[in-house]
Amino acid sequence: MNVSALAETEPAGAITRYLLVRDQPLRVVTTSAEADGLVTETFWPPGMLGVSETSAVSEPPLTVIDLTRTPAGIEELLRAAEDTAVRGTYELTRHYRLPRYDGDGWTVFTLRDVNSDETAALIRTERTLTVVRPRTGLGDRWLTRVIRDVATRVAKAGGSLVLHSSAFVHDHGACLVIGDSGAGKSTTAIALARLLSGAGSGDEAGAGSRTGWMGNDRMHLDQPSDGDGYRVTACPLPLAINKGSLDAMGVTDFRSWSVRAGFPPPGSDWDRFQGEDKLKLSSQEVGRYLGVRVVPNAPLAAVLLPRVDLDAGYSFGPAAPDHTADVIKRNCFSLDDNLYGEDWLNVPVRRRTAPPSLDAFLEHLTKLRVLRCSVGSAADLARLADDFRDAVRR
Repeated sequence: MNVSALAETEPAGAITRYLLVRDQPLRVVTTSAEADGLVTETFWPPGMLGVSETSAVSEPPLTVIDLTRTPAGIEELLRAAEDTAVRGTYELTRHYRLPRYDGDGWTVFTLRDVNSDETAALIRTERTLTVVRPRTGLGDRWLTRVIRDVATRVAKAGGSLVLHSSAFVHDHGACLVIGDSGAGKSTTAIALARLLSGAGSGDEAGAGSRTGWMGNDRMHLDQPSDGDGYRVTACPLPLAINKGSLDAMGVTDFRSWSVRAGFPPPGSDWDRFQGEDKLKLSSQEVGRYLGVRVVPNAPLAAVLLPRVDLDAGYSFGPAAPDHTADVIKRNCFSLDDNLYGEDWLNVPVRRRTAPPSLDAFLEHLTKLRVLRCSVGSAADLARLADDFRDAVRR
């Protein structure tokens, strides 16, 4: 098998689209309507992770090609690479290493999700990333994963400060919901987005442009050219939520939902308020089923440090500066990223800028509302919405 020839293969009848990743064009080629649809669904609404559609561009700096092959064809590619190249390893995600093969003008990477034995591959050349994968549901996801990785590298190179945070929008401003894993970021953010907008209540007075949900788990913060404040951009990771959280928000019609990722299997603990097994909803599904507007980016206006605890009483108030600094330092992915390690794709970027210092960010927060809360019930969430609205109104 000729690895170089396969890397430049563009399948007949393919769907070709052009994306703008911040200010960098990216060409995407696939024959799979399913993979193409997943890209559209993931980077919705336009602007999510700085990705939007654009018109055709001649000689874009990077093209991503999505090829489908049989499992035997993929194994043949990997054997050919192993026979003709230098073997090494790379970090697909943090602390998860897989084989790579460095040849003359190309590198072949083994692709395998940490939760699956299904194998795919990616061929990297100077201007092309070619995904070679089986025609399966999992295989369809590799195109989106690669584009998301590319967009993340471009954002980091552009100076984004990355935080372990969910976020919602109220009165046109983004509120970061920051905390350790299990603190209740996802539940707090989506519940406040619904309650503050009146979603599900029949009250549409606040459901226009002022309130919405941004995203789950990762937020990118950038300083505008004039250095005044920060702008928050959401990363398109699924909202992971359990039935207990849906119950607390008064959502009862979930069994009628047609969810791409499916529901947790019988016997899981997803029906608990703090269960580990979660239902995963794309941003489109969040808008469709939870009735909230999804906002890809907004200026930073406030920070909320949550704690969801069934045994704790309700509390709400300003967060102490020392507590704020401690929580944010523990959850700053610019310091220690739990997902993205080495830039194995070697994404071409126009410039590299260091992110704002954490001290500068914390200093900026002294000008904003920084709040903390503890909730443990549906009544607590409703009370939190009222208290938050009053606090940011002052």
